[in-house]
Amino acid sequence: MEGGGRLMVFYTMPRHLREAAGIESTRHVGQKFRGYFASIRFSDGGPDGVPKTVGQASWNVHDARCLGHGARVAATWHSQDGTDTGLPAVVVSDRCIFMTHVLLPDDAANKRRMLLAMVGHLVPEAWKQAVEARIAQTRHQGEEMRKKVLLATMRDSEAARAAGVERPGPPEGQPKTALRTLDMALTENAAAGGLLGKGRYAEALQQSEKAERLLTQGWCLAQKPRPNEHRAFWCHSAFGPAGMAWDEAIRILAENGFTAILPNMLWGGVAFYESDVLPVAPDVKEKGDQIAACLAACRKHGVECHVWKVNWNMGWRAPRDFMERMKNDGRTQVGFDGKAEGRWLCPSHPENQRLEIESMVEVATKYQVHGVHFDYIRYPGREHCFCAGCRERFEKAVGRKVENWPRDVRRDADLERQWLDFRRAQITGVVEAVAQRLRKERPKCKISAAVFRNWPADRDNVGQDWKVWCDRGLLDFVCPMDYTPHDLEFESKVEEQIKWAGKVPCYPGIGLSVWPKKCNIHRLIDQIAITREHQTGGFTIFEYRVPEAHEVVPLCGLGITRRQ
Repeated sequence: MEGGGRLMVFYTMPRHLREAAGIESTRHVGQKFRGYFASIRFSDGGPDGVPKTVGQASWNVHDARCLGHGARVAATWHSQDGTDTGLPAVVVSDRCIFMTHVLLPDDAANKRRMLLAMVGHLVPEAWKQAVEARIAQTRHQGEEMRKKVLLATMRDSEAARAAGVERPGPPEGQPKTALRTLDMALTENAAAGGLLGKGRYAEALQQSEKAERLLTQGWCLAQKPRPNEHRAFWCHSAFGPAGMAWDEAIRILAENGFTAILPNMLWGGVAFYESDVLPVAPDVKEKGDQIAACLAACRKHGVECHVWKVNWNMGWRAPRDFMERMKNDGRTQVGFDGKAEGRWLCPSHPENQRLEIESMVEVATKYQVHGVHFDYIRYPGREHCFCAGCRERFEKAVGRKVENWPRDVRRDADLERQWLDFRRAQITGVVEAVAQRLRKERPKCKISAAVFRNWPADRDNVGQDWKVWCDRGLLDFVCPMDYTPHDLEFESKVEEQIKWAGKVPCYPGIGLSVWPKKCNIHRLIDQIAITREHQTGGFTIFEYRVPEAHEVVPLCGLGITRRQ
């Protein structure tokens, strides 16, 4: 720094740099309550082009004070109700920018702009480089998208002519709207170039971002829906996307052409509805029966409700006394190394199997749901379960004693083969029992499962023999969790899984919310297109939260899942 270098520092300022930076990192301050640190709000003295507010849910910060070199507080921490805590969030000097906590991944779009503004404050030429690159990239993407839309329109025209339908002149309807929107995007991007030439970098960036949003909208408008398609979302929260009632959440799905929701309403040790089988979560008394609420919204808006259960894993909301009782009764898992796995129920224990079966049958018979959905219907991994009960039940199954438990089931090839068969049988037995019961008691209730994607390996590794479940007709559809952002890898797995599923519909799981760049609508469209190329008949997306409800689903509704 003394020689002209510049620094961006997060959370702690090393002591020997404080004087040179003109900023001192002082006391540690923890949050007074959850949401005490919820956003960073910049004053008029903030770096050029920085967003006024940047969301960040921090739990503690370092206080800071200004020592010199033009240091000033550029932003303070605000609580979730908008109250200014008075604690510095960002301190700026001529030599350094100091943020008083680590950088978290929430509010990613504003974070990117904040970081660029910070870098641009310290190294002004970085603004020009970043905006030039952004404008050039947007122009290239827009031109390529426009070519693809025109080419698709020409193909449609040729197909129509071949069928004896003439479609002269420019495209009409949805393609015309898409092209018009793409042209608007290119015009806005050209305007950004004009601002760049005048050195108005922050304005040029905002203009280019506007052009990007129009590009995305135009590309989404250019997509076509496919009729009679299963379009589903997993929702990990029993209460739906945060802050939204089930009626609003399901309405958004229905209006944008989605046909099903898979809400996670029960685990191995807790239920978010009025269960007579599992412990009921305390929230149910306050917020109501969540299956009833979700199902009512689904029926109102014409969306299927397939209740999702996490099997075997008791979950973080399971009552402590229930988990202790399971452990004391020898019903929880033990690893190959002898260590207890207190949150997982042992799949070979008859009472645990009964609990899994009865809880899923209860959901299907107590509520007129469209289906029940298995998840975690497996072992945690190859290292489980080696409890005393497993040993006893395995020895009885194979008709011999295992002298050196559990080592012999890996040393003896024949014994290992029998052991892997035994593990698979415990899992398959539960799926089969649920299927047998529901085929009699609720024949219209569909049975499905979220499964690992590599069946030949996973049948040994986690005991999940889902091809056999399909072969036996135990499932009505299967959802392999193909959570890769790489299209070639996704496609290769889908090709294999269709063969393994056989006659059972295979609706591949798309990992939108776990990709490195979340809410990437372009990648989502590409992977949906792959499922269509392979005629899967549908897809399932992970997962339904507020960003997906407000940003992704409406974009899908413009084209690829558009209601017709």
